[in-house]
Amino acid sequence: MIVTVTPNASIDKAYRIAAPVAAGEVQRVTEVIDVAGGKGLNAARAVAACGSSVVASGFAGGHAGALLRDLLDRDGVPHDFVEVAGETRSCINVLDPSGTSTEFLEPGRPVTETEFEELLVRVRRLARKAAVVTVDGSVPAGLGANACARIVSAVKAEDRPVILDTSGPLLEEGIRALPTMVKPNADELAQLTGRPCDDLSQVVEAARALHGTGIEFVVVSLGADGAVMACPEGTFRGIAPSIDVVNPVGSGDTLVGAFAVAMERSMGAAQALEFAMAAATANCLSPATGNFDPAVAEELRGRTVVERIADGE
Repeated sequence: MIVTVTPNASIDKAYRIAAPVAAGEVQRVTEVIDVAGGKGLNAARAVAACGSSVVASGFAGGHAGALLRDLLDRDGVPHDFVEVAGETRSCINVLDPSGTSTEFLEPGRPVTETEFEELLVRVRRLARKAAVVTVDGSVPAGLGANACARIVSAVKAEDRPVILDTSGPLLEEGIRALPTMVKPNADELAQLTGRPCDDLSQVVEAARALHGTGIEFVVVSLGADGAVMACPEGTFRGIAPSIDVVNPVGSGDTLVGAFAVAMERSMGAAQALEFAMAAATANCLSPATGNFDPAVAEELRGRTVVERIADGE
């Protein structure tokens, strides 16, 4: 079983519109897709799509929190949330005919230290039964920059692998807890290591440096240029096949969920990166956030290239 922890879950609404957004004008929405959102819930759906069992945890509150649970029930994703006093947030993604994606992200309502302590207890209980735990996304107001680090430490106290997928100060503090895997982009990697990451060779050296601090898997997202991974088996570059993107939102989260599945199944490093990148690419072909067709992912996996990067390259 895999557990995903989403401290700042949301109701994600995808609005499809017939014409590009025009400021100051009424926008007619032709289609609305509601999903239980937040990075960890996207990852949870990816885990389920890969055929592994999953439990989603985090905070949920108010009427939106009840809808969040209902949407996860519809998706067939088991959940175990801490009920909080504040209302669960909503986020909107506007998709126009040009393929442009415009997001409006609400902040999370405040949670108390008591509610956060309850989440830490819940996470430790769930981690005891899990093969891998992921800690995903931002945190609600009221929590400090060390919140994700505290969740990572709670998982490690149960001797379980933990993937941290966040950004900014949460990531900077989170790596101090030495998660098993992190997934920064090149800019974040530069900030974390103090090294330039302007080209592939610099990204490789910075990834190796971060791996050398004790983080087992450093997977650097390079967008259309694929990914670089530094790990105990060496350094690898993954290149995804070219596709016509439908909706890219949630693809990084899908990569995290699929990578957790690969870890659960004890795949080798190169195989795990290939598996995860294929799932992330398949997610780009789905209009719904964080969903993909496993058959499409398997076909894309055959066209995903993972190459070892030799020392000095």
